Amino acid sequence: MLAHTCYLTDARIRREAEALAGNGLEVHVVSLMEEMREGREPREAIHNGVHIHRLHIRRKRGNFLRYLFEYFMTVLLGGLKLAQLHLRSRLDVVHVHNMPDILVLAGIIPRLSGSRLVLDIHDPMPELYMSWHQEKRSLVVRLLALQEMVSCWLADRVVSVNETMRENLRSKGVADDKIFIVHNFPDLSHFQVCDIPKSWPPSQNRLVLLYCGTITEHYDLGLAVKAMARLNGEVPIRLKIMGDGNKLAEVLDLASQLGVRDSIELVGRVPIEQVAGEMRKADVGISCHRDGIFGDLYFSTKIVEYLSQGLPVISPRTCTIRKYLPEDCLFYFEPGNEASLAEAIRLVWHNPAEVIKRLAESRKSLARLSWQAEKDRFLGFYAELLGDAAATHGVASKPWRLRNDEQR
Repeated sequence: MLAHTCYLTDARIRREAEALAGNGLEVHVVSLMEEMREGREPREAIHNGVHIHRLHIRRKRGNFLRYLFEYFMTVLLGGLKLAQLHLRSRLDVVHVHNMPDILVLAGIIPRLSGSRLVLDIHDPMPELYMSWHQEKRSLVVRLLALQEMVSCWLADRVVSVNETMRENLRSKGVADDKIFIVHNFPDLSHFQVCDIPKSWPPSQNRLVLLYCGTITEHYDLGLAVKAMARLNGEVPIRLKIMGDGNKLAEVLDLASQLGVRDSIELVGRVPIEQVAGEMRKADVGISCHRDGIFGDLYFSTKIVEYLSQGLPVISPRTCTIRKYLPEDCLFYFEPGNEASLAEAIRLVWHNPAEVIKRLAESRKSLARLSWQAEKDRFLGFYAELLGDAAATHGVASKPWRLRNDEQR
C-alpha cells in the first residue's frame, strides 16, 4: 500500500493492511515519515506483520503549493519504491488510497506488468474542494473531477467508504460492478465495547466534551467553541481536543476571544491503541462536521468509536450519518448552527436518563457498525481480486505481495 499519510495513526489503512497480513499475505505499506510522543519512527519497520516503508517526506499543514509538492513527491518517491519492490518480487496488488486519486500513477509500472490496481477513495476530492470554496464550475473543480475520472479508469477496482459514496461514484460514470464498499467502521479489538454506565455523568461538577480527529474547516470545531461560550456559567464544560490540523490555532484564538480558552485541553495526536483509553476519560463525544455537497457524503467513524466506549454522542444531522444511525441513538443538532448545538449540550447535561436510554438504543447498531462485520467481506474482495489461485488454495495460502499508497 502507498499512502500520503502517517501509517500508525491512520486507522483505515491499518485495519486493511493488518487484516491481510493476519491472513498470511505479505503486505508492504509505503507512507510518510511520522513522529510520535516517543520520537521519530524508523524509516523501515514491521508492525503487526505489516512491512512499513516510510518515504523521506514529512506531512506539513500549509498552502496549496505545499500540498501539491507533497502529492508530487509521494507519486514520484512512492512510485520508485513500488517499482523497487516489484522488481525484487512481483507485486500482485497495488492498493492506492486517496487523497489525491492521481496517486494511482505511482502504481503504473507494476500495473503494466500484470499487477491489479485498486483505488481506495476515502474522500471525494471535487466535493471536498467545493465545500471549502463554494465553487462548482471553477477550473480547479474541473481538474479535480478529471483526475478522479482518469484515476478510476486506470484502476481495476474502486473501493470506497459508504453506500452514499457508491451512489456518488455511480453518478460519475463508474460501473457499479467495479465499485466495492468497505465501510470505515472501527476495529472493536482496539475499541472493545464498554458497559453502559449505570449513572451519568460521573461528575456533577463538569461535563467533559471530547473532539477526536482532524481540525480543518470542514470539521468546524469553532462551532463547539461558540456553543461553549453560549453556555458559559450554565453548563460547566471542558473541551478536550485529540488531534491536530490547520485550523487548530484559529480555534484556540476564537476560544481566547470568547473567554473559554482555559476550558480547553489539548491532547494532540495519539496512536490508535491509546485512543479508546483517552475516550473513556470523557463524558460526551462530539462531531461538528458541516453539511453540504461534501458533508452529506461523510460518515464519521469517530461517532461509532465514541459509542463503543460508552459516550453519548452529539452530532450534526447530516444525510449519511442519519442513514446509518437513527434519531434515537444520538443527540442530533442542525449543521452549522451554534444555538442548536448549545441546546443539544444543554439537553444532554440536564437529562441523564435520556443519555442512558440513547446509549442503550445505540448498542443495537454497534455489531453491524464494526470492522469485525466488514473484515470477512474485505478478505473476500481480495480473494476475488487475486483470482483462481486464491479460490483454489485459500486466501491465506500464498504470500501475496501488496503495495498500498494512501493519503488521508
